[in-house]
Formats: sequence, structure tokens, C-alpha cells
Amino acid sequence: MMLKPELINQLAELAGMPGTYHDWAGEPVSIALENKAPMLEALGFDMSSEKTVQYEIEQLIEKPWQDALPEVVVLHDDKPYEIPLNLKKKQLKESIVVHLLLESGEEQNIEVKLSALEVVERHSAGKSETLRFNLPLPQDLPLGYHRLQLNDKGFKADSSLIIAPATCYEPESLLNGEKIWGSGVQLYSVRSERNWGMGDFTDLKTLTTELGQNGAHFVGLNPIHALYQDNPLHCSPYSPSSRLYGNVLYLDPLVVPEFEECKEAQQRFSDDTFQQRLTESRACDYVDYEKTASLKFEILDQLYEYFREQHLSSNSDRAKTFEAYCARHGEPLQRFAVFNALYEHFRKQDLMNWGWPCWPEAYQDPDSKEVAEFAKANEERITYFKYLQWLAEEQFAQAQQSAKEAGMMVGVYRDLAVGADRGGADVWSDRRLFCLEASTGAPPDGLGPQGQNWGLPPFNPAALQERRYQPFIDMIRNNMRDCGALRIDHAMGLFRLWWCPNGKGAAEGAYIHYPLQDLLGIIKLESRRNECLVFGEDLGTVPQEITDSLPPARFYSSVMGIFMQEGDSYVLPEQFKQKALATLVCHDTPTLAGWWAGKDIGLAESLGIFTPERAEDERAGRKGTRQAVINLLGAINELPSDTWDQIPEQFTRQLMERFSYYLTRSGSQIAGIQLEDCMMIDTPVNIPGTSTEYPNWRRRLTENLESFFSREENKAFFHNLTQCRKA
Repeated sequence: MMLKPELINQLAELAGMPGTYHDWAGEPVSIALENKAPMLEALGFDMSSEKTVQYEIEQLIEKPWQDALPEVVVLHDDKPYEIPLNLKKKQLKESIVVHLLLESGEEQNIEVKLSALEVVERHSAGKSETLRFNLPLPQDLPLGYHRLQLNDKGFKADSSLIIAPATCYEPESLLNGEKIWGSGVQLYSVRSERNWGMGDFTDLKTLTTELGQNGAHFVGLNPIHALYQDNPLHCSPYSPSSRLYGNVLYLDPLVVPEFEECKEAQQRFSDDTFQQRLTESRACDYVDYEKTASLKFEILDQLYEYFREQHLSSNSDRAKTFEAYCARHGEPLQRFAVFNALYEHFRKQDLMNWGWPCWPEAYQDPDSKEVAEFAKANEERITYFKYLQWLAEEQFAQAQQSAKEAGMMVGVYRDLAVGADRGGADVWSDRRLFCLEASTGAPPDGLGPQGQNWGLPPFNPAALQERRYQPFIDMIRNNMRDCGALRIDHAMGLFRLWWCPNGKGAAEGAYIHYPLQDLLGIIKLESRRNECLVFGEDLGTVPQEITDSLPPARFYSSVMGIFMQEGDSYVLPEQFKQKALATLVCHDTPTLAGWWAGKDIGLAESLGIFTPERAEDERAGRKGTRQAVINLLGAINELPSDTWDQIPEQFTRQLMERFSYYLTRSGSQIAGIQLEDCMMIDTPVNIPGTSTEYPNWRRRLTENLESFFSREENKAFFHNLTQCRKA
């Protein structure tokens, strides 16, 4: 049945789906009518008839007027504290009393004289008229999470009140203009003499200590969210099972306190067969997640059994610390652990069981009787999954402590992925929070004419507000804990996300808006509480609302050096954004050596991403880009001696160093150097738009940390980076 276009357009606007947007070239683009209806259905609206669509429109119009107070209000302390108050005309009286319950437990009663307030809006429904006032609150309210209550004859209301600071946390030295540098690394890719075939939290301690002693002030990581413990081949850090908890494959079993006490685990580790398997895992050029997982869980299972028998049974001090951890995380941790136990259970029955949609229907609902019975019958296994998360939090916190002891201003920074996998723990635990009939992605642009579909179900903005933002608060808080900074991938998603309908191309999607100022307020509050700096990945098409909102909040921007070409040279260092994390490349681009040689172009052609004609055009353009880099280095007196006669086809160590000095001489206060570039690696860690076509998220570094940090040329390079920052 064809619906009236005006009805679809009206519902779309009310639901936060604008009819137009500006593309990557700044040109206006209209969302086709036929693309709006599937997105509205994904949001949960009944689009079966004109009558149901009209009803949905009426519900959205009425919703802001139904309750005396909004479900949640976020106020920023650089603006007046006032919230909307709706009262029916017949409810009006001289004054009302607002009960305020502060996060600290303190209570206040505020008498408000309604006669002194101005009516800011009126709404009529039938014979009833509702008036809206701006209810003033004390301007000295503390930052935090509070509750507002109205309890009067004829009406009751309850609202969550979040008071946010004006800005995110920023170390005083950065606030005063100091410039720092650090290194970014995909943690799993790290080689060391002692790890088990992939980088781990002990390697992270080594990185923070060594880099800190060489003048760096941070180590930046890929997302270390929880993946699928029983399916280690699902290894993309940007498609996690849960963004609330950590990837336990990064655990180092040998530094778990129970290992020092458990003779059985020590004997298993020392066994010749185990050591042979360990040697094979360490020798792999690409991370063999199955081998590493098999080795680690063999030991971790024994450590848990020891912990259960020796500590939990006696309620030791260590057991009490574990119980306090479980109590702090509460129901979300319980559901996460139950999910992992169920996932393990059903994978044993069928290896193709990729997530909860494959389970029997009774187990797809976390609140079902069957799930409760399973949890009761498998309590020990569920406690095991909690135990591993506790260990991961312990070891990560120790790495951050090592960073501080090494003199790092920031320490470890984490990366928050833009979404969670649809088959994972987050979606299973709270399915109403997500729109499963859509996926996040990106609209068509110059680099991707077809657009991108990332396959991750988006948050439902209405459900997020109904839940008073608690899932978002928990996610931000968990990711800021024990780290110095948080990088938020695709920061534009705080304002809008491109939704792709299931079964259709990304070009048939639309933007859905989110409450930017509310989400930003929560980030600012948690940033202050955790003393956690915030970076935003805001590359690509950046809406004006993001440009206007993030810099004043001291929400650091992103700069990608290889994209800073202007004509036959590059932007001069002093023209970089000041409040920004500047890097030359990232996980979605080729390495510097690969980029210089055009290896990314050859890969794109071989994988069918580029046609031969497109590849030839790209090679011609890359030749001009190499010349632009040389022109830049000449302009800033950093031209390497080996480039006087001709531009080298291969990237040299001197070029890597001089191009990096360009970055660290820039106006951006934070500069990031990639370890893989220091090792002159020319293969990428990830090729966007591919999955099985390329071994994404598996390529390892080519040198052990021990030898890398002992080399004098690296020490001299790090010293020069520090001097560039000071200059």
C-alpha cells in the first residue's frame, strides 16, 4: 500500500530523520521517500497503513506533554539550571514543592511560586490545555546524577537530573599549552620474547615503561572490548560482543596472583608439549587466535579452580576483593557472564552457532525462566567468566600505574568502538536498546561511492532516553576506568548515525539524530570523575553541530597527516588544529611505508576494490603526493639527505623520521607515532570493506619489544620527537 508522502515525511522529521544532509563535497542530498519507510520501521514505528502512521505521528507530538517532567534532563554548568515543567491548566496553584534527591544522599525541598513563572508554551489536546514553564533550580547544585520528584495532589512526576561540567577533563599542562607525543599500537600485534603469540597486558606495561622513559606521554590502543571468548576467530576489535567489558585474551596468565600459588598450573606451563605449542604460537607472522586462546584458557581454567577452592571457599581477602568487583558491576556483569556461559554451551553443540539469534527461542530472552534455570545450574561457570573480567581489569589498571610511574602525563588511552556485534552479549542483554532491523555505516562519498555498512545495530535513541541514558553512562564509565584518555571512534555518532536497512545497500540509508548535548554532558561528567582526557575521531564529513560543540568542551579533535596535502605541498605545521590528536596514519589507512610505495593501491586492485583504471589514476596521484611531501620537508628544513637527487620509490628510515618531525612540530598539542611505522612495516593491519579477503586484525609487528627498545637509533628518534615538541 502506498502511504501519503507528507505522512512519511512528517513522521521522519519527528523521529529525528532529516530529509536532507550535506555530503562529503558539501552538496545537499535529499533522502528518497522509499528509503525513509524502512528506517522508520527499524525504529519501531507501525508503517502498515495511513491510519497507523497518523497514530504514530500523534503519539510523538503528544509525548513531550504527557508527563509533568521529562524522564531525564542533562544540564551543563555553563548555562542556567532550568528544566521544562508541564502542568494542566486545572492543576495550577500558587506554588509547588520540588523534592531534590542528590547523588550524595542529601535531600532538598524547593518551593516554586508558579505565579512568578512565565508560560513559555501551550498545548491543547481535546478540552484539556497544558502549560509549559521553565522551572528554575539552584545554580549551586553539585555535578552528578540526581533525582527530581513532584508529589502533589493530582499529579506525580519523577525525573533523572544530570548536572554536567562545561568541559571535559584536561591535564593542567595541556591546559597551559604544553605539547606531548606518544605512540599508537594494535596491542594484539605486539611481539615480545615472553608473550604467547599476541600482545598482552604485560607487554602494555613494557610499552608504557619504555616509552615513558623515552619521553612519550601516552600509549594508544585499539579497542580492547570483549569479543567472543569461545570463538577467537571473530577477532575484529571494532565488532565486539560487549563494549562494557574487556577482551580476556590480553591476560598474561603468569602474572595472575593464583599462578604463584598453583603448582598444577606451573607444572602444566612447564610441560614440554605445552612449551612446544607456545613456541609455535610465538613464531607465527599473523596472530593465530585459536592457538593462543587454547594455551591461555588451559592455564586460566586451572587458576580459576584454584581460586575457587582456596579463596572463594575460605572467603579470603582476595575473594572479598573479587566479590566487591562483582557487586560494583552488578546485573550488567551477571548478564554478560550468563551470555558467555550460554554461548559456550551452544557452541559445543554446533560450531556454526555464531550468536544468540541461533539459540533456541527460550534462551534468546535473558529474563526467561529457562535462562534463570541455566544460570542456577551453571553458577560456577558463570563465576569463572566474571573472574576473568576481574583479572583483566586488574592487569589493565597495573599497566596504567606503570605509565604513571614512568612519568607519562596521560598513560594508556583506550578506543571506544562505534557499536557492538548483533550476535553478542550487549544486544542479547538489552535487545530493546538496539534497532536490529538496521546497521550503522556511512553514506556514499568520494572514497566509497557505494557507502559503507558496518553491520552493527545502532542504539535506539528513544529507548536510550527512556532508560535515562544509563546504558550509555555505564559504557562510558567502564571504558574510562583506569585509563588516561578515551578515543571515541566516529564521534559524529553522538549527533547522527547513518543507518543502513538490513538487506539493502548503504546508499539506501538515512541519518538518524541523537541527543548530542545530553550525550556530550555525560561524557564531560565521566571524563572529570575519571580524570580522563577525551579524543574524538571526527574525520570525514563533519556536521556543523559537531564543529560547534566539541572544541568548546575540550573534546579533542583528530588530524590525519597524510590527508593534509594542499596542492603541491602539505599544510604547514603551525596550521594544525591545536586541541587535537594528530597522527600521520591510523588502523584504517596503509602504513607510511605501504602508503609511500602505493602498496595499498595494489591491494585494492587485487581485491577488486579498485578497477585497473582507478588504480592507475591513484598511482599517478600518489606520485604527486610523494613530491608534495618532499616539497613540504624542504619548506620546513627537514629534507633527508637521501632525497636530494630523486624521490625514492621506497620509504626510507630518514623519510619516516623527518615526516614524523613534521607531525611533532605541528600546532596540535598531542601527536601520535605508530610503532609499525618505526619498524618500517609496509603491510596494513586492516583494509576497510574487507573481511575474509584479507587477514585483518592479525598482522604482527616484525620486531620484539626487547630488541626494539634497545636499539640506539630508536632512542635517538624518540629523543628528537621530544625536542620537537618542546620547540
